[in-house]
Amino acid sequence: MFTRFQNSFILYIFGVSRIIFLFSVIILSFFILHKLGLISNRQASRTVSTFLKPYSPKYEDGSLNGDTVTSGPSENDILKLILRFSDEISSSQAKKLAKLIIEECDNYEIDPSLVLAIIQVESNFSPTAVSDKGAIGLMQVMPSTAEYLAEKLGISISGKKGLHDPFLNVRLGIYYLSLLEGRFDNVEDALFAYYYGPGRFESNRYVTRKLPWYVRRVLSFKSLLDDEILLLSQS
Repeated sequence: MFTRFQNSFILYIFGVSRIIFLFSVIILSFFILHKLGLISNRQASRTVSTFLKPYSPKYEDGSLNGDTVTSGPSENDILKLILRFSDEISSSQAKKLAKLIIEECDNYEIDPSLVLAIIQVESNFSPTAVSDKGAIGLMQVMPSTAEYLAEKLGISISGKKGLHDPFLNVRLGIYYLSLLEGRFDNVEDALFAYYYGPGRFESNRYVTRKLPWYVRRVLSFKSLLDDEILLLSQS
């Protein structure tokens, strides 16, 4: 009997040691890939966090430990906010745009309310907006940046004219934001780079610790939108 207990204990220790070894190899592999530049900061941290996150049993309603789950904004929430803040987007366009924002944000793991906040600060929800520097449309995408993004996505755009298309503009803008979030450490840095350009941001990121006015405005409006979305979900 004692021998059987010894054998069981040895097998248990062996199994636990194997799991720990495999876990360590997986984590180390992701850090190596990150150092080699094959995956972004965001991808590496998200993967490691997933492995390190403690298990919590889910109930039938999707909650953890019986707590209520707070989901992100729905397509209908986004639609209502677009119609509230824009005088230039029709109801049919707003419905299509809300669907696009939800789908693209899900695809790139971007917060939809952050996208709406960028649109508000950049263009005041005007698809025809053009800045002094030549940025165009809802998310104020520069033509040169648009060409680069379109090539990466494998799509074609009709030059500057195409950027007035709200759906193409937002699709490119969300994709650009996702690239910046993956390249830099946090949302604040990604917003800084979105507005000033990645090159200018990298040359100034360690000069000042104060958040630029643009970043503060976007995050402030996002906070307002989050409150509005919460109220919509409760109504």
